[in-house]
Amino acid sequence: MTERAGLPKAINDLPQSRQFESFSLQCLQAGIRIRFQARGASMSSAIRDGEMVYVKPASESRLRPGDIVLVKMDHGFRLHRLTLADSARDVFITRGDSGQQDDPPVRRHQILGVAVAKDVRLGTRMVRANFRGIVGWFLRVLARGQSILSKLPSLVRLIALDSSSSHAKAQ
Repeated sequence: MTERAGLPKAINDLPQSRQFESFSLQCLQAGIRIRFQARGASMSSAIRDGEMVYVKPASESRLRPGDIVLVKMDHGFRLHRLTLADSARDVFITRGDSGQQDDPPVRRHQILGVAVAKDVRLGTRMVRANFRGIVGWFLRVLARGQSILSKLPSLVRLIALDSSSSHAKAQ
């Protein structure tokens, strides 16, 4: 998409966001799973900005605290972790993993899906890692460790530069 001059990216993305919202709603309500690129840092480190997330319809799940759910809001979606799931009172509360406060309560019909997996990079390959189960946990930990190790040379150079400039100032 080409950006319209002078308008922020969020405004330029509105037509695509509306199309995604409409398409995703139709798919999930029809029982079809969706995949999309997450945006924002509210679920870091479980889901990072730009990662591909797989969501199954909420109708396939018994919702419980700890599930990462896709909630329909007035404007768009929110993908946050359930902290309270009270089906009897039809009250569900979510919070982003990096958030300090709970989100406003929602009703069951607003919860459209449950995140089941995300893509992680292992070497040069993208692999789907489930959010539940030991294999998914292992793949996510392995990918995170690989990411940290890939940043190590830059960190070492930065420390070396800092120590050499500190050493030069001391002389």
